[in-house]
Amino acid sequence: MIQKTNLIFIIPFLFLFSCCLDSEKDLLKDFVFVKGATIEGAIQAEGYIQSPGFVAGETVTIADFYMCEHEVTQKEFARYYEGYEYRINENEKGIGPNYPAYDVNWFDTLVYCNNRSIAEGRTPCYTISGSTNPKDWGKIPKSRTWESWDDWVNVECDFSANGYRLPTHKEWEYAARGGNGLEGYQFQYAGSDNLDEVAVWNTDVVSEIKTKKPNGLGIYDLNGNIEEWTFDRYKGKENILYAGGYYFYKQPDAFALSRSYAGCMAITLAARNSQIGLRVVCTAD
Repeated sequence: MIQKTNLIFIIPFLFLFSCCLDSEKDLLKDFVFVKGATIEGAIQAEGYIQSPGFVAGETVTIADFYMCEHEVTQKEFARYYEGYEYRINENEKGIGPNYPAYDVNWFDTLVYCNNRSIAEGRTPCYTISGSTNPKDWGKIPKSRTWESWDDWVNVECDFSANGYRLPTHKEWEYAARGGNGLEGYQFQYAGSDNLDEVAVWNTDVVSEIKTKKPNGLGIYDLNGNIEEWTFDRYKGKENILYAGGYYFYKQPDAFALSRSYAGCMAITLAARNSQIGLRVVCTAD
């Protein structure tokens, strides 16, 4: 039996523990837990199993992580990135707090992730020139001729930190396929064999987030609407893989998870245009 005097010490501890859990829940209220797994060789399941990330002869371990259920919105991006306006080109459509952020390059996403991590009391993942504070990083380079280009390109990522970061390409594909050790039926797209159910595509304008059905994990817009930066390089340091396909694509095959690079292509780090935005993840504690 617990004595009354001991309860005096236990009750405040339980209260604090409960508050910590509530705080974590509040911070990650729009995030979906993705249970990791070790995948040995190619995907062994029914459906569309051809994969750029999980192939014969390789073993891939995905750690547990949280993925945001939606693409980072313009409102969210503006909150943690000084000077970002909802749209750079006023002649373009798709402006508003619930539209995905775009016209952001890969360097912009690093700033956003660390700024948000710092603001929310999480440990930043990215380090540039020995600092995790974007205020110390200087201006974002516009091309490889900038003196600071190599500093930004050689960014280090602490995957053990609990801050916000871009997903790796394999994390993105794993989540898009529904996680679960890749043991369930593999849809052609992220959550369906019918592209219209899960993707904004074949249109001239970006859509607000979450207008289509989510995949099996409850994650929206993994196909279509905008493409999403990942952290992985493609053939060297100058290009980054991005994922998902965007609203203007008119060919369904461009979105298929079984195609080369899982709907990903390579683009230069400094590129900004209306087709690319971001989605963030957190490594699970």
